[in-house]
Amino acid sequence: MKLDHSTASRRHQSGMTLIGLIMYAFIAFFLAILLMKVVPLYLTDQKISSIFKQLQSFHGDPMQIRSTIDKQLDINEIDNITSKDFKITPFGNGYKVTYDYDGRADIVGNLAVVASFTHSVNVSP
Repeated sequence: MKLDHSTASRRHQSGMTLIGLIMYAFIAFFLAILLMKVVPLYLTDQKISSIFKQLQSFHGDPMQIRSTIDKQLDINEIDNITSKDFKITPFGNGYKVTYDYDGRADIVGNLAVVASFTHSVNVSP
């Protein structure tokens, strides 16, 4: 009985086809794009968190609080947020500073990722 060598060698071969390689490359590319778009949202949130940590030990009135926030935003190079975006309300004998925002990252076309962040701190007068 004569075996066809091309059929026998195909049975023992294993590996990824070109279509499989293209699919894996597409998934890896999409995940890389997603990470490059989403990570800056969380980096900005970390910078804002550091501002709130500094405000925990701060004492002052709303104008001084806004001035400190503006300085910290400038130091941290956060350009799309101003101190006017922070809400300062009387709370007990001090002030409550809050900042609620939705970070948006456009991925591809009309596909976007939205991350919601909330920060709050009480400041003594």
